[in-house]
Amino acid sequence: MSELIQSEGKQYWLRNVILITISQFFGQVAFCSAMTFMPFWFKDVAMIKDQGDLSMYVAFYNTAGNLTFCILSPVWGVLGDRYGRRLMLLRATLGGAILTPLMAFISSPALMVCHRLALGALVGTVTAAQTLIVTTTPQKYLTISLGAASAGMFAGLMGGQFLGGEMVSRFGFFHTFIWCGVLLGISTVLILFTKEDFHPVIRKKSSRSGVFRFRMPKFGRAGLLLLLFVLMGFSRDIDGPFLPQLVMEVSKNSSDALRWTGWINGLCALGGMLSGLILGYAASKIPLIKVLTCVIAIAGFMRILLTFAPSTELILCERFLQVLAAGGMEPLFQAWLAGVTRPQNHSKMLGWSATARSTGWMTGSMAGGSMAYIFGGVQGLFLVSGLLYFLMLPAMYKVAKKVPPPGLIVKKKRA
Repeated sequence: MSELIQSEGKQYWLRNVILITISQFFGQVAFCSAMTFMPFWFKDVAMIKDQGDLSMYVAFYNTAGNLTFCILSPVWGVLGDRYGRRLMLLRATLGGAILTPLMAFISSPALMVCHRLALGALVGTVTAAQTLIVTTTPQKYLTISLGAASAGMFAGLMGGQFLGGEMVSRFGFFHTFIWCGVLLGISTVLILFTKEDFHPVIRKKSSRSGVFRFRMPKFGRAGLLLLLFVLMGFSRDIDGPFLPQLVMEVSKNSSDALRWTGWINGLCALGGMLSGLILGYAASKIPLIKVLTCVIAIAGFMRILLTFAPSTELILCERFLQVLAAGGMEPLFQAWLAGVTRPQNHSKMLGWSATARSTGWMTGSMAGGSMAYIFGGVQGLFLVSGLLYFLMLPAMYKVAKKVPPPGLIVKKKRA
């Protein structure tokens, strides 16, 4: 441990990783408890009974958050490079702590969609946390550190699924939303104890120096990686918001479906937590492109099998294996992007990666909702999303030829 702390880079990087990981845990518990069960909110609180209408409202809700997140992520990235990445993480956690409890006082589906627009504009804790880790962690420990933060995130997802399902079924949505705000407040307090030795890039003064100016950056080779982020987001989110509906269709009982959704997503979050740790370690020993190839293929195969699952038990098993394979995929792409980006532009480029990813989420949610509305069911979505995973493989190899992944393998020193 002392060797890690005294290694190249700032001595406080390990403390940052630990605090950010714990903060991500509490933050994701809150967000998952509030967001995962929104199909049940639209059905039971907003009284939307038709399956087609329900699918469209779920799609609109998820698209709303992704839309504002997509638009503002580059702005937050630019501000992070200018004023500090730690400040951006505090903005995201505090914004969630203020806005999430307000959901308890909403009963209109249209107003809930509008609230999601505001929430998507302010939050983005995962990207902000990854950016702070990237800018304060030594390069050779980057994948392991990002994997640890990803494990904390998925541990929070797991806790949110279990606790959120129980909270909603026992106490209702009102108390659940208030409780989520308290957890996000705890997450904000933890970030106050992180540290960043931030030195903004000094820019030449101009006649408009007092005006905030936003310019499209020159992406260069990194632009090809951003296209992969779009495809990854689309493939992962075309079916994600509709898993509770798949469970509803299989279980046929609303109360059982809510609990099963909590258990399925909770155990899948455990798979994601393990995936973040395993893949982060694997990428420090095995070439990054080989690790990504393996996990994408396994995830695609498992999602195709999920289409034909006849019971909630099989949904649980197949979804768990899928997330165990691909849960830690995003931090690996982030490490790839960070490795080909100048250090002074890390926050800005990771902000654009969030925009690319959320563009995929947004279009995936709308495509999934449209398909469910047309076909009157959600099973076909899982087949399509599984095939989309396999389309990522040739695209990834073409990008790797022009933008080789950085060398992240940690070599042991000889005695």
